[in-house]
Amino acid sequence: MKMFVALTSLTAMVSGFSSVETDYANIYADQLIDQFDSELDQKLELGNISLTESKTYAKLIAAREFIEKNAGHGGVTAHKKLSLLTVKNSTKYSEVVEKIDSQADMIHELKKEVEQKAGNVIYPSSTRDGNLTGNTFPKNTWSLTFDDGPHASRTNQVLDNLHANNMKASFFVLMKKTHQLPHVVDDIIKQDMELALHSYTHANLTKLGSKGHEYEITTSKRELEDATNVPIQIFRLPYGAGMRNTKIRDVITRNQLVHIFWNVDTLDWKDKNPQSIFNRTIKQMKATPNNSGIILFHDIHAQTVIASRMVMEYLNEQGKTTCTVGEVINYLNNKEQDCLK
Repeated sequence: MKMFVALTSLTAMVSGFSSVETDYANIYADQLIDQFDSELDQKLELGNISLTESKTYAKLIAAREFIEKNAGHGGVTAHKKLSLLTVKNSTKYSEVVEKIDSQADMIHELKKEVEQKAGNVIYPSSTRDGNLTGNTFPKNTWSLTFDDGPHASRTNQVLDNLHANNMKASFFVLMKKTHQLPHVVDDIIKQDMELALHSYTHANLTKLGSKGHEYEITTSKRELEDATNVPIQIFRLPYGAGMRNTKIRDVITRNQLVHIFWNVDTLDWKDKNPQSIFNRTIKQMKATPNNSGIILFHDIHAQTVIASRMVMEYLNEQGKTTCTVGEVINYLNNKEQDCLK
């Protein structure tokens, strides 16, 4: 991700946060990643890691939203990792932590309630049948998913790596960036990847009203289909926020979209080290129910290009099957597809 610069004091005032609060949120997020990685090491021995059960993971999602609400999407700090010793105002730091933890409590409870159960047909629905987490994927089958693009250079670097490893992936694009970089979206389509939707602007839809929901989902789907002549069938909520919100899920369903969550999060939005991203990813993969599922990357980061290539090479070395999300949905629904036979 680009080197973080506090946009301006005016931006901070408009967003309701100060640059100090954003810095403290970044420091807290770094601490949370260390805690999450420690939990992975502890739970890996038990073979039982569930993102929806992890309170630390819910805090990471809340921290990301807090940071981006101030700095703008893509504004997560690429700073040298700071310790708590750099905190000069402990009271302000505690306030930031309290805000993030409070939001995380709600995220944690909602995600637990939408955990995908086995045996369901997947189709556009406001029930759990319209949400896919990856935990019901067939054994040794993985979907690589990339959010928040397209990016002017990194998306094509990811595409090159996918081609080199003879793999397909699902790209959840933002409509705002699609308008800016239509040729990159064309490259995604030309390489026979799956084009999917991630909203118009990456707003947290739970903070918007009905007009916002229509704009972020209905308008963006229509514009993406008009621009590409590709039918869009899957959608991912920014931050995964709103999976249990009836109004939001109804709009997703009305647009004939299935919502796609994930069961492996690389945390590449914050971690700048490709090797630690890779290690964290593999640990989560090994602890999934069927050694299968959906891996979350973001193709707007330099570290993601390297880390995702490492994961691709690992999947090939281990003889795993890699399919797009849509191909797995067709398989689960007993429909014809080319990836799983």
